[in-house]
Amino acid sequence: MNKIMNEKVIVANRGLVKAEFAFWVGQYLDKFYDNLENKKIVGNKCPKCGDVFVPPRKVCGKCNVVISLEENWVNLPETGELMNYTITPYKVNDRSDRKTKRSQMIGIVKIDGSSTGLVYRLLNLEPDEVKIGMKMKIEWEENPKGDPSDIKGFTRV
Repeated sequence: MNKIMNEKVIVANRGLVKAEFAFWVGQYLDKFYDNLENKKIVGNKCPKCGDVFVPPRKVCGKCNVVISLEENWVNLPETGELMNYTITPYKVNDRSDRKTKRSQMIGIVKIDGSSTGLVYRLLNLEPDEVKIGMKMKIEWEENPKGDPSDIKGFTRV
């Protein structure tokens, strides 16, 4: 016996709602974060085209091939190449206080040996010093805990 019911709004909120979540990121990112906690970068390699993904992914976007969780892991260096960047007056990791006192630079850095880039802050650089293609190196947090914030950002090599 199927009974169709009318939809009712029970609670309505107007404005911003801050919600913190504790959820599992899946097996591939879990392995990536475990390595971040040890200040190591790993990616996974597509068995068909050879592209290396950082962060790792389950399916190659080019070949649509499932990348095995047990195989195809690649240890990568802490260095990479700046692919692009932007300068922004807004914080990207704190939604409670959006404006910064000083503009920050956010860059896409392709880790050496990988086919994809990581998006992080560019540290200890002035805007006129930044050049696309420049070599960058990860600056780690002092006490990593196994999440994306273990990487402070990238500095010039």
